[in-house]
Order: sequence, then structure tokens, then C-alpha cells
Amino acid sequence: MNKQWVTYIILLFCVVAWGSNFVFGSILVKVFDPSLIAFFRLMFILIFLFFMTLRINKTKKLTLHNYFWLAVAGLIGVSLNQWSFYASLQFTEPVTASLILALSPIVTSLISSYWFKERKTFRFWGGSLVALLGVWLVITKGSFLVPSIGKGELLIGLTMLSFSVFLIFVQHLSKTIHPVTITWYSNVFGLIGLLPFVPWEDTHRVWSVPFSYWILLIVTAIVMHGLCTYMWNNSIHKVGASKAALLLNLEPFVAMVFGFFILAHTIQTLQLVGAFIIVMGVFISLRTKRETI
Repeated sequence: MNKQWVTYIILLFCVVAWGSNFVFGSILVKVFDPSLIAFFRLMFILIFLFFMTLRINKTKKLTLHNYFWLAVAGLIGVSLNQWSFYASLQFTEPVTASLILALSPIVTSLISSYWFKERKTFRFWGGSLVALLGVWLVITKGSFLVPSIGKGELLIGLTMLSFSVFLIFVQHLSKTIHPVTITWYSNVFGLIGLLPFVPWEDTHRVWSVPFSYWILLIVTAIVMHGLCTYMWNNSIHKVGASKAALLLNLEPFVAMVFGFFILAHTIQTLQLVGAFIIVMGVFISLRTKRETI
């Protein structure tokens, strides 16, 4: 039990880092093209991961079948995920984006239930629905009507879906492949998948971007998508993809706090109420035990 809570603390650190990334990402898209942000971040991530994974990646030879699924995971969970995330922040607010991404636990649980034949308890689904209620409350501003969906919401929805699918891939692949190897190759294939979509004719403009933005890009890349992705992939098989994904419901609260202190965004009472409901939903669901058919 103690080791499991250590795992949850590690996952929570990753969630805090990723939640703050909504705010930092909204800053970066003001000076970088979304495709260029994803491209440069992945380059720095791979440089960081190279020194961490070189020894481990040599310990076991991968099959062609392994490479195929690692490539699929990389294209969906890295290429598509990274591009759609930064593209969405051009059209929607960080908190709104984080709230929509908080729906990923529901989607992950649905996919996991089908793929791994998992049967969840009533309390698990009840907690998930409570968290979903908190998300819906803030999006609809308390009216509970169907909200208007724009380009930004559609793009972050694509980010949410691609991340949920990637979590399932990681849980499946981690049964036979070391998490470090999964992290390395998914990012390699993710970078390759981005190459055709990078606006190379505009790359000369990035050299005029202030150095402070480059520091922000590099640091957030290494910490949030290098170190945290490694720790997340290394921990996900210990608690399961569905329960790990539930912690992502805390990202809106993290985004609110960082948005308040960094971007001076006002935190509305409705947002706080929604965040509290989300936290309660996560707490209820995490106290359940996973059941299998």
C-alpha cells in the first residue's frame, strides 16, 4: 500500500507539471507556430532521454511487431497529441482546454474496459461521473446546457482522445517492453511523424524570438514531456491506465492556479466549485479496487 501511494505522488507531480503546461503553452503559441513548438520540444526531449535510455534500450532486442506498435503509439500519442495541444491554445483559454482534457479518464476507462476486459465498480463510475459533472458545470457556466464548440475545443478534444488511446498503448506495451524504451521510441516516431507538417519556410523567424521564450520551451520540454513522461510511463502499469488517468482531472485546478499567478487570470467562483467537484470525483474513484471479469 505504501509503495502504491508513492506511485500516486509521482503521478500527481506529473499532473501538476502538465497542468501548468496549459499556461506556459498559451505563452509559447504567441511567439511560435504550434508545429514548431512540438518539433523543437521533441528534439530537446530526445536529447534528454538519450542519456537516460541508452543503456536500457540496448538490454533487449525489439521485434518488428514491437516497432510497429511503438510507431503507432508515437504517431497518435506524441505527433497528433503535441500538435493538437498547442494548436488548441491559439483558440481557447488554458482553463477551458484543461477542463476538456480532464474528460480523458472517462474515455480511457471506456477503452480500457473494452480492450482489457475490465469491469469497474459502481463507485468507480460514480466518482468518474461526479468529476465529469464538475467539468460540465464550468464549461456550461452553470447552465448545464450544451456549450458552443469552436475550433479550439475540437482541437483539445482531439488531444484528449489521442492521449487516452496512448495510455492504453502504454499499459499494453509495458507488459513486454521497458517503460523507458516505450518513452524513447514513441518520441522518436512522434518526431518523425511531425516532420511533414512543420512549416520549414517559416523557421527563420524563430531565431528572432527572445531568449527567455527559448528557455521556457526547453525547460518545460525536458521536465514536463521528458522527465514526467518517463515517470508516468514507468508508473502507469502499477495502478492501471484508468486510475492513473483519473488524476488528470486535477489539471484544471492546477491550470487555474498557475493562470492566476502568471497570467493574472481571475478565478471565478464557478470554476472553484467545479474544481472541488472534480477533486471529490477523483478521490471517490481512486478509493476503489480494480476488478476484472
